[in-house]
Amino acid sequence: MSRPTDPPEELTPAEANLGKALALIHKALPRLDDPARRTEVQKALSKAASLIDAARAAHAGSAPEAASLAVQDVSTSVPAEIVAVIAAAVSVVIEQPHRLVSVQQVLLPVVPHLNVWALEGRTQIFLSHRIR
Repeated sequence: MSRPTDPPEELTPAEANLGKALALIHKALPRLDDPARRTEVQKALSKAASLIDAARAAHAGSAPEAASLAVQDVSTSVPAEIVAVIAAAVSVVIEQPHRLVSVQQVLLPVVPHLNVWALEGRTQIFLSHRIR
């Protein structure tokens, strides 16, 4: 029989909003590949993004210095729901402590004769070679 050592602390509004956002993302991740549920997934990710914004605002009210540093560390021009999905995917894949530093959209040059399948084939060949 175990005894509790300390009573659980109350969650701050920022922590509560982040917890809700993570729960929504966790529920939406398995449905990403299902085209029939895209509206449901989009609504869940939009709600998660608004909860993240609310958490950021709540955190900024409690610790303005820390909030400004966090905003400076993560430079992004990508919508918040996409950043949330990327962060969740990284968390699932890495399974170790990590920090999302930046998310940037990659702009490919517009080349009408570019064969993306050939490019993917070359990429796979290069990845199969052993680096010395």
